[in-house]
Amino acid sequence: MKGSQKVGMMARLGALLATGVVLGGAASAQMSAYTAVTDARLAAPEASNWLSTRGNQMNWGYSALDKITPANVSKLQPAWAYSTGQSEGHEAAPIVNNGIMFITSPMNKLFALDATTGVMLWKYERELPDDITSCCDVVNRGVAVYGDMVYMGTLDAHMLAFNAKTGKIVWDRTIEDYKKRYTITSAPLIASGRLVTGVHGGEYGVRGFLESMDPKTGKSQWKSYTTMKGSYPDGSEAQGGAPTWLTGAYDAASKTIYWGTGNPSPWMDPRRKPTDDLKWSSSLIAVDVATGKIKTGFQYSPNDAWDYDGVNEPILIDTMVNGKSTKSIVSAHRNGYLYRFDRTNGGVKYVGANKYVTVTAYKGLDKTGRPIWDPQHRPDLGKQVNACPSFLGGKNWHPAAYSPQTKLVYIPSNEWCMTIKGAQTKYAAGEAYVGAEFELNAVPNLNYVGNLQAVDPATGKQVWSQTFKAPLWGGVLTTAGGLVFTGTTADRDFVAFDARSGKKLWSFKTNSGVIGQPISYSVNGKQYVAVFSGYGGAIPLWAGPMAQLTKDTPRGGVLWVFAVN
Repeated sequence: MKGSQKVGMMARLGALLATGVVLGGAASAQMSAYTAVTDARLAAPEASNWLSTRGNQMNWGYSALDKITPANVSKLQPAWAYSTGQSEGHEAAPIVNNGIMFITSPMNKLFALDATTGVMLWKYERELPDDITSCCDVVNRGVAVYGDMVYMGTLDAHMLAFNAKTGKIVWDRTIEDYKKRYTITSAPLIASGRLVTGVHGGEYGVRGFLESMDPKTGKSQWKSYTTMKGSYPDGSEAQGGAPTWLTGAYDAASKTIYWGTGNPSPWMDPRRKPTDDLKWSSSLIAVDVATGKIKTGFQYSPNDAWDYDGVNEPILIDTMVNGKSTKSIVSAHRNGYLYRFDRTNGGVKYVGANKYVTVTAYKGLDKTGRPIWDPQHRPDLGKQVNACPSFLGGKNWHPAAYSPQTKLVYIPSNEWCMTIKGAQTKYAAGEAYVGAEFELNAVPNLNYVGNLQAVDPATGKQVWSQTFKAPLWGGVLTTAGGLVFTGTTADRDFVAFDARSGKKLWSFKTNSGVIGQPISYSVNGKQYVAVFSGYGGAIPLWAGPMAQLTKDTPRGGVLWVFAVN
């Protein structure tokens, strides 16, 4: 399969199952002061820490620290750096708890570091099977922390629980059969004392699901499938896709997990009729945290034929709707629309949507938010069309951020199109199950692909934008200091912008393309900003001619940590 990554001999014979070696007395003393992570701390995290991949359970990507500002960001300099020794894509967000940092690299390496110096406290290297296959690089996007433990999903579809102080494995549970091409690439979510994970594998005919576990033991509490019988033809829901491969959000007030689901498997199937919606593929679902029941949902792309995954992060905010503050969700979907939903009482009610990139696949959306297909741009078996955006989306996995100061959402978007047509395929466990042929191409008359844009989520109006010739593939950070941080691919820059005006204020040339998720934290009153530089991921594997824009980007994973000198 195009883009497949065979790990094979990359699972080095010398890899250790676990290394729980604490490096000396000082490090041991530091770990002894590790503070347990509670539900209360996750719901209202301290500004000094970064306890979830997006900073809080609502996916804001926002730091309440304000010591780095537009006035002094020009003095930002490297404080320390750490090389992982891996050359694949580095997409993880560091997690920081009271001066202890946890980072993951490709191939399921996990490191515990001193957050002020970068000194390694312990590490773990997974010994992976030789026959692992993953569609989109061997990435890992980070860990979850709860109690005195750290949790990481793996490429061979296990969930691991580590003692945060020693690195010793507390439990190791198989979530699914990796030989059927189930993988776990993103961090689990902690929700009301439950450990919830999704799975990857939509290009191999897996059946998507969410599973909740007891964080102390790994025992399963519930498992909810995301393909619905009766919405797929001929019982094909068993291989129907809708994977849950990006971390969702949690609304503690309504006890509701919000999670996005991916493409149907295959992308096109001759058995399908236009009335087969293929629920809940390419959707946002609301799940009861106690039972796992899917209470309701919204399907972005019913009977999707373009691979417009619905996994992009739901951001839980309050917005003004008709002059009234409303509990809302905003999400920049792959199909090129920024959606707004009402989440009152744990629901998902469509409010509106606005284009944020070029869209030709749809004529528009009806009053319920359902796409109005354009037959000239909808592919089918033997029918090739050109459609925008490409299957890599107006925005892919790389998360947007929200600032409660500006009330804006900052979207790392991309402008690109594709030629695509259906192709015959049959399901076989462990084999590619795509059902499409495709190639990316440029949007006519545009001289850029990447576009960081500040958008008012209540209206969909763009406030400012910064464009880049090459694609953007990294996350965004907002801060109480009035800054927006993100990274570039071909230019290898980590960049700071003024959150209100969009003015570029600072940049630093890193070792590689920046596709990590930046964070901010403080120790002893000193504020730091951290991000992974290490190009890889889906673009070099899937973007075809558009990947030429980053062909000269060097590889190698380094975590960069900055502070004002």
